[in-house]
Amino acid sequence: MADRQLKQFGHELVSWVKAFPRNTPRYITERLPIIKWLPKYNRNWAFRDAVAGITVGLIVVPQGMSYAKVAGLQVQHGLYSAYIGAIFYCFMGTSKDLTIGPTAVISLITGELVTELAGRMSAPAVAAISCLCVGAFTMILGILRLGIILDFFPTTVLVGYTSGAAATIVIQQIPKWLGVPNINNRAPVYDIIIKMFQAISTLSWLDLVFGLVSFFLLIAIGLAVDRWGRGKFSIQFIRISRFFIVTVLATALSYAVNHDPALDAKGQPIYKLSILKKVPSGLPSPAVPSVTSEIFSEIAPKLFAISLAVILEHIAIGKAFARKNRYQIDTNQELLALGLANVTASFFGAYAVTGSFSRSAVKFQCGVRSPFAGFVTGALVLLALYFLTPVFFYIPDAALSAVIMVAVSVLISPPSVFIQFYKVNLWDFLSSQVALWVTIFVSVETGIAAGVGFSLLVLLFRVARPNFHVLRQIKDRPDVFIDSTLDSTIETVSAPHGVLVFRIEESTTFPNSEAFKTWVLDETYKYTRFGGHVKETSEKLWSDDMAVHVRNLRKIAHGADSNVTEDDLPKLRAVVFDFSAVNSIDSTGLQGLFDLRDLLKDYAGVTDEPSTFFEVHFVGIQSSVLHVLEMSGITRPVAPIALQKVEVLDNATASDDEIVPESADKKNHTDIGSAAVSVLGQSPFLKEAGLVHLTVRDAVDSVLIRSQAWEKDHGNKGSDFGSIDKTDIHYV
Repeated sequence: MADRQLKQFGHELVSWVKAFPRNTPRYITERLPIIKWLPKYNRNWAFRDAVAGITVGLIVVPQGMSYAKVAGLQVQHGLYSAYIGAIFYCFMGTSKDLTIGPTAVISLITGELVTELAGRMSAPAVAAISCLCVGAFTMILGILRLGIILDFFPTTVLVGYTSGAAATIVIQQIPKWLGVPNINNRAPVYDIIIKMFQAISTLSWLDLVFGLVSFFLLIAIGLAVDRWGRGKFSIQFIRISRFFIVTVLATALSYAVNHDPALDAKGQPIYKLSILKKVPSGLPSPAVPSVTSEIFSEIAPKLFAISLAVILEHIAIGKAFARKNRYQIDTNQELLALGLANVTASFFGAYAVTGSFSRSAVKFQCGVRSPFAGFVTGALVLLALYFLTPVFFYIPDAALSAVIMVAVSVLISPPSVFIQFYKVNLWDFLSSQVALWVTIFVSVETGIAAGVGFSLLVLLFRVARPNFHVLRQIKDRPDVFIDSTLDSTIETVSAPHGVLVFRIEESTTFPNSEAFKTWVLDETYKYTRFGGHVKETSEKLWSDDMAVHVRNLRKIAHGADSNVTEDDLPKLRAVVFDFSAVNSIDSTGLQGLFDLRDLLKDYAGVTDEPSTFFEVHFVGIQSSVLHVLEMSGITRPVAPIALQKVEVLDNATASDDEIVPESADKKNHTDIGSAAVSVLGQSPFLKEAGLVHLTVRDAVDSVLIRSQAWEKDHGNKGSDFGSIDKTDIHYV
C-alpha cells in the first residue's frame, strides 16, 4: 500500500512539474487566497471585520508587549511580531477566524533559547534567527505538502505540553506580580519558587498592590460579564477588551505615582514602582539574521521544538474554528502562509509567530466575516508603535505580569480533561502527564519530545502486540462468530472439533509476526491434541520442554483441577484466519505465515502421515493483502470465478464461497486446488495453499464439506468430525 502511494506521489510530482508553466497563474491564485475572496467582498462584511480587527488590536497590544517580556525581549518586539503576522495572514490565510502573532508557548520557548545564548548573541538576534529558521522549515513543509507529519502528534500531548508551558509562564510571572525583586525567572520552576520564598521579605508593597488589583480586576470583569452579559455583545465587549482597559487604568495610576520621581546621587530617577520605561517608537530598519554554524548546530533541537510548537498550535486552532464554522482550511497553504510570515518577520525585529487561540476566539465572537480583519489589527498595532510608545513608558511590570497570568491561564486544561483521558484510555492519560510534567520541570522542547516519544512507543507496542482473538459462534446465530471473552453475557459454542478460528486486529508486519505465531500455536496447544508421532524420550532434544509447556497452557485454559487428558481433545484439522482487520502485510509477516502453516501441519500430523486432513483457510482478506498472499502461493490465486451455490453431493466438491476457476469441472474435482492448478499452471505451492472466503461461517462450512470428501477418499481414517449431512452446513 505504501509503495503504491509513493508511486502515485511520484507520478503526481512529475505531472505537476510538466504542467507548471501553464498552471502558474492558477498556482499564484491558490497561494494568495485574497485574489479569490477580495473581488467577492461584501460591503456588509466591513463593519463586522472592522469591529473584530479593532477588538483584537486592543488585546494584542498589551498581550504582545507581555509576551515579549516572557521571551526575554523588549516589549516593542512583541508588537513587531503582532503587526507583521496579522497583515501577512490577511493575504495568504484560508481561515477567517485565525489570527497569528506572538503567543505564550512560543514566547516561553524563545525565552529559553535567549537565555541559553545569553552572552554570545543579543536577545533580538536570537529571536530573529529562530524566527527565520522556523519560517523556512514551516514553508518547506507547506511547499512539499508534508503536513502528514502532524498526524504523529496526538492531541493528548498537545494538551499536556500546552498546559505545562502555561503553568510555567504563570510561575515565572509570580515574582514580578508580587513585587519580589532580583529573581531570575529563567531558572527552573522549582528554583524560582524556592528563591521567591527566600526573598519574600524584600517585596515592594506598591508593586504587590498594583499586581493584585490588576489580577483580581481582570478576573472580576470576566466573571461579571459571564454572569450578566450572556448574549449581549456590548457587555461582552467589555470582557473582550479587559486587558486593554486594565492596562490603561494601571498605566494612568502608575503615571500619577511616578511622574515626578526623586533622583539618586548620579541623577538617575528613582521610581516608586517598577515600570517598562523607554520603548522605541516606529519600526526598526530591516536586517538579515545571521548565526555561526557552531551555534546553529547547538540550538537546532530547540529550533525544531519551536517549529513543531508553531505548526501544531496553528493547525490545531485553525481546524478547531473551521470545524465550528463548517468550512475547510488548506493545511499545506496554512503552513506556507505561516512559514512566509515568519521568514518575513525575521528581517524586521520580530520573533516566531503562530495562531493565537484567545485572539482567534475573540474574532469569532465579534462575528468576523473575512481575513480582512487581520489587516485592521495590523494597522492598529502600527499606529500604537508610532504614536503610543511614550505612554508605554509608565506601564507597571506588576500589571503586565497580571495580564500575562490571566491570558495564559485559559491554556491550562482543568483536571476534568485529564480525567476524561484516563477514562478513555490509560495510555492517552500517561502521555499527557509525561508532556505536562516534563515541560514544567525541564523545558518545553523536552516535554514535547518526551510526550511524542512516549506516544510513539505506545503506538509501536500496539502494533507489536495487537489484540488476538479465538472466535466462537453465537449459539442462536450460527452465522456469527465472536470472541466470547469480550462479552460473557452472550452464549457461544465452539467451532466444530479440530477447527480453530483466529482473528488479528492489526496488519501483519515485522513487529507482531513472531507474537502472532507464538499466540496461535499456544491456543492450538490448549484446545487440540498432537496428531503426529510421539517421540520417545531418547529421541527428544536435550532442550525439549514442549510437554511441560503444553501441560501448563492446558491448566490455564481448562483449570488446574481439570482432568482433561490428551485423548479428550480433538486432533487439529483446520485453522481459519480472519484477516478482515489486516490492512497490509510485509515480507516478515508473510514469512511468519509460512512458518506458522508448517508448524501447524507438523502438529496436525501431516509430516508423519501425509494423508492426514489439515487445511488453512482465510476470511475477509482485503484486496491489497490478497494480492500479496496470492503471489506468494500461501492462498490460491483468484482466477476468473463463478460463485454458485453448490449442494453437498455424494462426491462433495466445494462450497459456494470458495474461489473456483470457471473452467474447472466441479463434479470431477474433489480438490479445488487441483482445479486451480489445471487452469493456472502447476505450482508447487498450490496443493498446500489456503482457501479464501468472505465470512467465517463460509470457511467453517467449507472445512466440513471438504473433510467429508477427504473421509470418503481415505475411508474415514483418523477423522474427528464423523459423518455430516446437509443440515450441518449453514449457507448465509
